[in-house]
Amino acid sequence: MGHRRAVRPPPASFIALILIASSPGGPFGAKLATVQQGDVVAGAAMQVLLASVGSLTFAPTVNAVLTAADIGTKVSLDVGALVRTVALLQLVPFAIGLLIRRYAEPTAQSWHPTTAAVSNITFLIVLAGMLPGSWQDVVALFGSLALLAGFLLAVFAFAAGTLLATGPTTRRTTLGGVASVRNAGPALAAIGLAFADQPAVLGALAAILLSGLAAALPVATLLSRRQ
Repeated sequence: MGHRRAVRPPPASFIALILIASSPGGPFGAKLATVQQGDVVAGAAMQVLLASVGSLTFAPTVNAVLTAADIGTKVSLDVGALVRTVALLQLVPFAIGLLIRRYAEPTAQSWHPTTAAVSNITFLIVLAGMLPGSWQDVVALFGSLALLAGFLLAVFAFAAGTLLATGPTTRRTTLGGVASVRNAGPALAAIGLAFADQPAVLGALAAILLSGLAAALPVATLLSRRQ
């Protein structure tokens, strides 16, 4: 029993890691494609596709893993609500962006700095919203196996996405970057419904998201210098 505690993260961070790993298609994937100077259109399309599929598979995947790990908690989410959220927040903006780029490219280029700034700010707002009341739990995870696991998850997803993608190297690495980013929406919904917004789980979720970005951002930056 002691051996299991030594090699597995504490329950809160373990739960957060499972939630994050089961939720692909994070909106920050498109930002990574921009940082990399990669195939932004393909990256955004893959991000929306992963988020759409993830909204359907999230709850069954999480429940299967938590049951196998004998956590004793079930996650029950409104799949229809998740699909509508993905459609509203990711699919619709993506479609509008494609139309503007297709029929009004100068307008799209002029809007780019503003939309990029807005995407950065909204991501930081979401991340900051997870920290009040749980920042001590975030600090407590520094140097833990949970952060290492989140870092390695992002690295593995980046590598797997790149290897499984087709086309030019730029497109493949762009899709690898998208694969490495997780979608916080379903995970936050699960924490609210199944874990009563426990600060420890919220803090672990924020910390693991940050550790994943710490892996993906430097890779995207290095790739941009090779373009």
